[in-house]
Amino acid sequence: LQEFVLAYCRLAMESASQEFKIARKLKSREKKKSKGRLKIKQRVSSSRARAAFDMSRLISMPPTWLLSKLAQACGAAGLWSEARTVLRSMHRDAIHQIQTENNLDALTELNGERDFLVELPGLHRSLLKLCARSGNVTAALWFVDDIQNLASQLRRRNKAAKSMRDDTSSTLVSQFLLAEDSDAAALELQPNISNDSLVTKGNGTNHALLSIQSDGIGMGGEDWKLLMIAASKSGHWKLCLATLQFLQPFVKLTHPKSTSRKALSRRAHVDEQDSSQQHLEHAPSPEYLATQYEKMARALTAAVLCFEVRSQYAWAIRSIDDWIEWSGRRPRKEAVVATCRILAARGRGQEVYNLVIKVLKVPESETANENVLGWGLESSYDNVLYREAITALYKNGLYDNADDLYALAVAHGNLPWAVLDEGRKPTKGDKRQLKLDLHGMTTAIAHSAVRVALQKEVQTASWRSTLSEGNPSDNVWDQDVVIVTGKGKKSLQHLRPVLRPEVQRMLQEEFYPPLSTTSIPGNMGALKVPSDDVKAWLTFQRQQKGVRLLAIADVLRDISSGNRLRKTLTKVGSNKNDKDSTSSNPNDSISTKDNL
Repeated sequence: LQEFVLAYCRLAMESASQEFKIARKLKSREKKKSKGRLKIKQRVSSSRARAAFDMSRLISMPPTWLLSKLAQACGAAGLWSEARTVLRSMHRDAIHQIQTENNLDALTELNGERDFLVELPGLHRSLLKLCARSGNVTAALWFVDDIQNLASQLRRRNKAAKSMRDDTSSTLVSQFLLAEDSDAAALELQPNISNDSLVTKGNGTNHALLSIQSDGIGMGGEDWKLLMIAASKSGHWKLCLATLQFLQPFVKLTHPKSTSRKALSRRAHVDEQDSSQQHLEHAPSPEYLATQYEKMARALTAAVLCFEVRSQYAWAIRSIDDWIEWSGRRPRKEAVVATCRILAARGRGQEVYNLVIKVLKVPESETANENVLGWGLESSYDNVLYREAITALYKNGLYDNADDLYALAVAHGNLPWAVLDEGRKPTKGDKRQLKLDLHGMTTAIAHSAVRVALQKEVQTASWRSTLSEGNPSDNVWDQDVVIVTGKGKKSLQHLRPVLRPEVQRMLQEEFYPPLSTTSIPGNMGALKVPSDDVKAWLTFQRQQKGVRLLAIADVLRDISSGNRLRKTLTKVGSNKNDKDSTSSNPNDSISTKDNL
């Protein structure tokens, strides 16, 4: 019967895996990509898991490995109530196992098939993984509640057993010191005997309870991460926010400063003198800390993605700040990019700019540098973050902030500068043109590249002056601007360019006066902006600059002359008099309200 149950469990898990793959394919084919839980039709797997669950009830004392397989099969098939029933029965048996083991001999003679304390940690992790995969936060909370309840019971019993061991160890030592000579000689023949074994043999203390580690049964960092993934897929942003606080101690252990002596002393809960002598040799390596951090980093990504769905931009920024403080490392770029999308959608372009600067100020780890060397600069953290942030700003119409971010990326060498032959100075009679190369750029990057290049290059002295013999600094623009967009050979639709229509739309709609474009004969991958249009646009920009300077001068004149301060004091005094008159005549105010 056990073999039948095991076979049905395996079939249920195989069919559940196939059903999950089918659901993912159907979701990928949808036109509108929806975020959240997968809609899985689990008919075959649930029927097989139900059959295995019914047959398991006929077995009087099923082994732990069979119960573990049964709980996993029920969870994979979506039978969460049955999986919880099996898990709770195993928890009760684990508590009963601890209560019945009263000596060391009973532990050694225990049948390994009923050792629940060894099987439970792996089962807990498997059930939470299934909840995270399906996005069922209700079942995940059930299991977390049961796990925490079991861990608290074991922790209380562990403390009671340790206190009993401490009380009886001193009594046993005195008894052995006063023992007969024969007993003392017998003890001398066993120099490796320990106090734990003396207590276990002498007083019947529970050895299994003393040997168990609370971290093995309770919730660990990986378990809290799985709960957060399930909550993120279900859209429960408040649960994600609360779970981040439970992850805090585990994330802090991955801080690069955890290799210091002070951190080791805090980690081992010993004095500084002992930690410097004993625990300093076991300092975690930077590679180990980086590996542990990568296991935890996905939790922040899941939380921020949930914040993005619920448009909780304030909590997303707070989570990024806390994560940097806890870990001392850069968050995953997926989490930062999702935060940029939230802020851009809410029209907070300056906060996107500040967030990118704040994250890039955090020093990059050595392992991340090795990944950059392996995959190339195009996939580096800085490059991806700049590109995705500019794209988010561009899609939401925040062009000025996107231009500022692009200029910053160019200054740090993370994005290419569009101007060709910038270093060569024009000479007398030079008829060359200002040429912008947009090859290899996305639509958002090309948009900012053209705007920044025109605003910078056209207004610089080296390009806006016609070098003539009589007046070398005459502010006249007589050169065309050439923008190389490409022919569309690498676009999704072959030979249908993507950048060309976007650049033409931008020059017509976002520049005033509009800049017209014409094709260059024999070169369909380039556009030419006539010099007359550039000259008109440049003249208008200078006029607007003069208007802005006059407005600033008026503001400064008011501040320096004291007019603004005098107006402010007069306004405050008038408001105060109005309040006094209102408080002195309450009947008048009441009648005024009635009249209104």
